Amino acid sequence: MNAAAYAAQVGDVFVLPDTCLKIKQIIDNKISDLDEIAELISLDPSLASRLLKLANSALYNFPSQVDSVSKAVLLLGEVQVYNLVVAYGATEAFATVKPEALDLDRFWEQSIHCALIAKFLAHKLAVRPNEPVYLSGLLHNIGELVVVQVAPDLAAQCQEFKRKQLPWLLQQQVLGFSFVECSIALMNVWQLPENIQAPLHHINEPERRSNNQIGLIMHISAQLALLNTASDKFEQADLLKPHVLELLGLTKKDLDEARDFAFLEGLAILSLLNPRATMLF
Repeated sequence: MNAAAYAAQVGDVFVLPDTCLKIKQIIDNKISDLDEIAELISLDPSLASRLLKLANSALYNFPSQVDSVSKAVLLLGEVQVYNLVVAYGATEAFATVKPEALDLDRFWEQSIHCALIAKFLAHKLAVRPNEPVYLSGLLHNIGELVVVQVAPDLAAQCQEFKRKQLPWLLQQQVLGFSFVECSIALMNVWQLPENIQAPLHHINEPERRSNNQIGLIMHISAQLALLNTASDKFEQADLLKPHVLELLGLTKKDLDEARDFAFLEGLAILSLLNPRATMLF
């Protein structure tokens, strides 16, 4: 069974909220109505509360308090709001995954760290604000939860990587595909925009993304997130080649700062996206 078949099997189990689809329809129709988007979000008190908290978090660092959904939508813009709604919706969709099925502590920590590191590096490199690097980072490994749902025994085998053994190579050996490939397949099921999926293609093959700034940022972010959450098994040199950093003009100091940012803000951001998940920490 390939990654697409796995994703198809959970399409009715892991479902994004209707709000995500409705906001996407508004954006796709190119008749953007920020008031309509704000009203739509306000109909879901939990989502509205979470959006305001995220808008006031370290993700954006606005100089003044964002105290209404309308103001959040105005400041963030339709695309950023959509990305945050999907981030919230995705964590909600996976709320039914049983903690004993895998190490959820590690899973959520790694996902959030990838998202925050991508956000930090994108800002450092002056990437356009509308690029959804944060969301791509957050969702880069959701395929693991798909495999846990469909074939928990195989998912467990994928966690048995040894020191310096690259996890995605073990996943390929056990499953025939990587968790990231399964993540992309689920994004297709969810009909997420291509610009969210695109940075994840060949995420573990930087030589195939040498001319793609966003792709390289995502590669580096995923490796540093893995290093942050599995420092007993890897050193930075095991995961990142010097020439990849040179392509983006990044230094070791930049990477250390990005990792520190993820450690500093990780749990707080996760508590905003999905408070239930933080009960695991």
